[in-house]
Amino acid sequence: MIFTPHPIHEAPELVGRDREGFVHARFADGVRRLSEEQLTQFWNLREEQIAKEKEDPLNYEWEPAIWKRADGFLDHERELLVLGGNRSGKSSFAAKRLMKSMLDTPNGRFWAFQTTSATSIEMMQPLLWRYMPLELRAARKTKVTNISYGQKTGFAENSFVLPNGAQCFFRNYSQDESTIEGGECNGIWFDELCPLNFLTTARLRLITRRGWMLLTFTPVDGWSPTVSEYLSGAVTIEDRDAEMLPIYKEVAGEKVLSGYEKVPVVQEPARVRAKILYFHTIDNPFGGYEELKDKFKNESRAFILERAYGVPTKAISNQFGKFSDKAHCVDPERVPRAGTNYQVVDPCAGRNWAMIWARFDATGRCFIYDEWPSQDRYIPGVGFPGAWAEPDGRRHDGRPGEAQKSFGFGLNEYKAEIDAVELEHGKEAGLSGPIEVFERYMDSRYGNAATVTREAATTLIEECSEVGLNFLAAPGDTINEGVALINDWLSYDKTKEVSALNQPRLFISRRCKNTIYALSQWTGRDGKHGSCKDFVDVARYLVLSGAGHVDEKFLSVSPRGAY
Repeated sequence: MIFTPHPIHEAPELVGRDREGFVHARFADGVRRLSEEQLTQFWNLREEQIAKEKEDPLNYEWEPAIWKRADGFLDHERELLVLGGNRSGKSSFAAKRLMKSMLDTPNGRFWAFQTTSATSIEMMQPLLWRYMPLELRAARKTKVTNISYGQKTGFAENSFVLPNGAQCFFRNYSQDESTIEGGECNGIWFDELCPLNFLTTARLRLITRRGWMLLTFTPVDGWSPTVSEYLSGAVTIEDRDAEMLPIYKEVAGEKVLSGYEKVPVVQEPARVRAKILYFHTIDNPFGGYEELKDKFKNESRAFILERAYGVPTKAISNQFGKFSDKAHCVDPERVPRAGTNYQVVDPCAGRNWAMIWARFDATGRCFIYDEWPSQDRYIPGVGFPGAWAEPDGRRHDGRPGEAQKSFGFGLNEYKAEIDAVELEHGKEAGLSGPIEVFERYMDSRYGNAATVTREAATTLIEECSEVGLNFLAAPGDTINEGVALINDWLSYDKTKEVSALNQPRLFISRRCKNTIYALSQWTGRDGKHGSCKDFVDVARYLVLSGAGHVDEKFLSVSPRGAY
């Protein structure tokens, strides 16, 4: 009696017979005493189930629990990004979901995208054929039904139609974007890395039918524009231990296992209504996890994060590779109420000022706790300003968002907005008035540039003082020096537990969505005109200014500088 190997359906180890002829079989829960008839019945049922799974996976295939979660998110949010490790089962889930949706949607229209036509035939179309109902695999062609599949050529004319009129079209990213203009869809599956321009166009095709959109890929390209669309400012709402990423501590001169790095399972994007779900390789018992685990043991941390857990690591060109939501972004209520406050401003002609407020606590930690314009703060006469910068499929540092378009503000309007923000934080701190800002900094090149008036030459810094805003000129060090110092403030040892002795110095409140996006996205490759550069600049001026916590008792600055 030979038991077909299967990772889910348990096969017992036959350890012997007793004098009465009963077979002793060892299962996971212990040894059982079975008659010949009972063992044969168990074997038949098990082999029948395995055969059904292979023959009709649509109806009998065992599904990992993560698939049910993915279905739930997709039903509710209608948009889901599945980032998966190698052999995590993400593409099989997507193919099965698409087929079920077609069967449940008479006259529905569905699109399935792959990198090229060849990869669609090789990798995507066989999965759809695998989940084709048995009774339809040999269905005769009618005025509606049209299902013709060949292993070498895929589906005839890159499409198939079910008897209920639901049709699937296979498309690819090498086609012109105009091929997806117009039309309505009930569901779209993007496999592998979808270009951002395809993604934004496809969303419009789903509106009238309230369709769903599913993206599945392993993020080997790192922090691409599409990844940034979802992950910039995303909040992790569930994580788990990463078995392949152990954390050690030294005890008596020896390395001792103290735990494992955490990797995300579920995240919520800040910029779009969707969910992000991670399919880890360990979630798929058919994926050969133990083999991959052994194969990956000498690989880099970044490689393991991408290939085993589907976690993107920053592209090499990203200037702040150490920045992460989990380590550096905090909820507003976690910002210390006590500390020394600073404001930093980057003014520019033709667009609005970019501003941040930062607080240093007594330990020297810096919290950027607010920004202006803020995506979530109403501006009288303007409304909600939107994002400062947005992902773009063609530009490395994104494209300008609505918030950059000038509101036509003069100094008095900026003063009113600054007063409103500082009064709001004063109330949060239980004060009767606004918070006290110890110092304000402004870009020295713009702030000190002379402007000729009728009376005399003046500067923006001087004009601001006339309305009660007293700014200092921010240091004019090179961009590289500021970037290096920001990275220093972001740094901590990821291989060790976060503690008072191992934590970054710079934190950003989650209400600062523009700052978070800038630090996660900025490459510098678009030069001085990079759309997210302004909020990098204000952070740069802050770290270069020598700002720190001021002990009012001694009127001294820690950790450096003195008054």
